[in-house]
Amino acid sequence: MKSLAHRNIPITIIGGGIHGISIALRLLRDMPQAAKQIVILDKYPEPLTEWRNKTDRQGMTFLRSPAVHHITPDSLGIVDYAQQHDRTDALAPPYSQPATELFWDYCVEAVKEIQAYPIYHQFKVSKLRWDKGTGRFPFRLISDKNEGFRSSCVILAIGSEDCAYVPDAYRVWQRLYPHRIIHSSRFSVNDYQRLRETGKIVIVGGGLTAGTLARSLSERGHNVVLVARKQLKTEQFDFPPIWLGPKALTEFAGEPDFQRRYQIIQENRGEGSITPDVMESLENSDNIKILPETLIRNITDDKNLIVETTSDVITNVSQIILATGYRFDLRDYGFLEALITQHPIPLVCGLPVLETDLEFHPVKNLFGSGTVAQLQIGPASGNIAGASLAYQRFRDRVLAIVQ
Repeated sequence: MKSLAHRNIPITIIGGGIHGISIALRLLRDMPQAAKQIVILDKYPEPLTEWRNKTDRQGMTFLRSPAVHHITPDSLGIVDYAQQHDRTDALAPPYSQPATELFWDYCVEAVKEIQAYPIYHQFKVSKLRWDKGTGRFPFRLISDKNEGFRSSCVILAIGSEDCAYVPDAYRVWQRLYPHRIIHSSRFSVNDYQRLRETGKIVIVGGGLTAGTLARSLSERGHNVVLVARKQLKTEQFDFPPIWLGPKALTEFAGEPDFQRRYQIIQENRGEGSITPDVMESLENSDNIKILPETLIRNITDDKNLIVETTSDVITNVSQIILATGYRFDLRDYGFLEALITQHPIPLVCGLPVLETDLEFHPVKNLFGSGTVAQLQIGPASGNIAGASLAYQRFRDRVLAIVQ
């Protein structure tokens, strides 16, 4: 693959996950001749590696999103794919949620469109600069190997994987027991199975990640205790579907106070919920104990851990998994430090205040998709459907660059 060093690239997409690949596919469909003018950068050698790793770590068997939301612009693409390959049983009722393996196979097929062109590059961005007034290619991207190139337009298709949230109290206990208390982003059900640990597993959290991990581990024969601050909530989706429609999005766009927009997002995504099928598995499992409305008071060590909670004392604990989610903060991404320092990008609770077309202010031709675009797209921004919503916002601006 041709090196990017010292080249001038019209459009650069940072992130080779669901959003980055979805946006690239849409650009190629809208303007096939743009293939020679686009690059996708990601730290992994293959597209969608982070997504694949995440679903494998959790033991996720079905997606939460319905089949109409997937990686390509074809609304029924994955349904047609399932029918063509006699795999319609991998679309779960009531909204044809695809099995993880079906979704992955469909993605592999879709990515072939991108691999037909040399536009995907393993390139870990260590620095992004915008040199205003330097001509057609004002962005300077430098890799961790100190290779650099310039670009006219940059799309940040980054998620919150680097922003794992650990409550303050657990940070203290983590320092005492670093290998026994870890965030869910660092835990794999398959790796744990190979360790053949015999103690109980305590999972802290009340969202789908917590529920999926509990189910997966219990199915592998482990005894699990699920500790949640509130009563577990059952919801089919992680936000109300109205947030994909024009009415809610128009009302959201009409809110002038971005702090209030942030509050609306928190209210609609809540503190997590669990799908009905996973909840049924938790309630019917003989080796899962659920402690709702419970806080952990103390963690001590006696060969295995002892966990004192407001509801019970849990002994013989071999592992504590913090399924406590993520808190996105643009400042946590080191490659953006120089950009943020040089150009005062307004932030609300770590999220950038973008223009309506998802352009960063005051940086021209820098756009955001995914979690980074929440204050414009709303609660659906980080989900699979958010890639389509984001693309609609900046499509015309980006296509104008390659015309």
